[in-house]
Amino acid sequence: MYYDINRFHICAFISWQLVNFAVGQYIFNIFSTYVPKWRCKNGPATSNCTIYQECPKEDLTFVDPVFYSAAMEFDWVCGSTVHYQSCFSLIQYLGVLLGTVLFGALSDRFGRKPIGILIIFIASLLYTKRFFSGLSIAGILVVICAWIMESILSHQRMVIRGFFNWGWTRVFITVVSFLTKEWRSASYLSAACLIPAFLMFYFGQTSKMIESEKFMAKVAGVPYQPVEHKLIHSKTLIETLKTKGLFRKFSVLWLMWFFVAVCGFANDLNSNTLAGNLYLNQVLFGILLVFSKILLLFVDSNFENFKRRTLHQGSQALMIICFSILATFLYNDYHGTGFLITYLLGTMFIEDTWDAVYLCAIESMETSSRASATGSCSMMARIGSLLAPFLTYANKWWPPAVYITIIGLGTVNLLISYFFLQETKNVNLDDVHVNDKEDLPKKVPMVQATS
Repeated sequence: MYYDINRFHICAFISWQLVNFAVGQYIFNIFSTYVPKWRCKNGPATSNCTIYQECPKEDLTFVDPVFYSAAMEFDWVCGSTVHYQSCFSLIQYLGVLLGTVLFGALSDRFGRKPIGILIIFIASLLYTKRFFSGLSIAGILVVICAWIMESILSHQRMVIRGFFNWGWTRVFITVVSFLTKEWRSASYLSAACLIPAFLMFYFGQTSKMIESEKFMAKVAGVPYQPVEHKLIHSKTLIETLKTKGLFRKFSVLWLMWFFVAVCGFANDLNSNTLAGNLYLNQVLFGILLVFSKILLLFVDSNFENFKRRTLHQGSQALMIICFSILATFLYNDYHGTGFLITYLLGTMFIEDTWDAVYLCAIESMETSSRASATGSCSMMARIGSLLAPFLTYANKWWPPAVYITIIGLGTVNLLISYFFLQETKNVNLDDVHVNDKEDLPKKVPMVQATS
């Protein structure tokens, strides 16, 4: 089959998409902090907080609310309580920050499967508890995603991000919110959708490597062929960092993850303020991301010179251009169709940057410490995500705050990538070894058979 995809790989791809729905709780904050315009008695629709605070509660109504959010239920709209909108997202992001360190280390020590099952179980039971939801999201990012990446071929990494991606997640979260129209029900339905992923991971593999490979071959429908494996000594993040010269590599990855997180999450949380229909806007975001990922897969597969560095630097440059245009539109008080199209394109290029930094991190670290190392990168991203709610809060006082921040951080990120990012496309993850000479991993042919 094209890309050497068999039945086992299809199961891995579906599992990837299912757990991505869990990570989609990041963008659920778009809906949970949504606040429409309001009016006092028969007055005009407005977003003026003075009117909101001075109008008697019995005379205050929201204008055509399309979703009943947590911000509306708990009156996090104006005055001293408005900062709770940011705190609602912040608490979840704190859980993610802790989880990236905790679960990355645990999975390198005890294995991907037991920790992965624990994470999905936590996510299913405690989805409405924002901190624990954040904790489970972090585990999914650094454990289950690494687990799936290690189970597929090197040239399938872009396939999985091309066809099973964040775009579908965004559409899914939007559809769930549209069907429920209320934040609690949307959370419960999202939790229920994790049950298939839990069952696939629980029954999908056995604990011993050889037995697991035989089972994978059976699922794939191909003969089992014994493969010689190297003995892997599990490393902690501290042991990995002690390797001479590695801190520089980590520093580059940490900074890139931090910058793209600030830009990405601030942009997402700010998207519920766009003019037009809330659901239609979010669906458009998702559909554009899906098509852009498929296009990215085509380019990556057919143009050998399209490297990870090309993806990262091209995405960053185009993102900077888009948000510079948006800042100009905002300065001229223009919010028409051109604004929405440019915003959609800017969001697409931020998402492409996520692909680049994630793949570079996965492909730069050896198996014994991959989850811990990726977890440390994810931790830097979570620190960046903590700043995002405050940027959207600052946007209420200075409208260009989010756009100017994205332009500035994107420029710095582009310069770091140009001067320091190493190329890792098509590496064999089993051959990645971090050593004192900091040699790059060996590349593998584009076609490779598996058992």
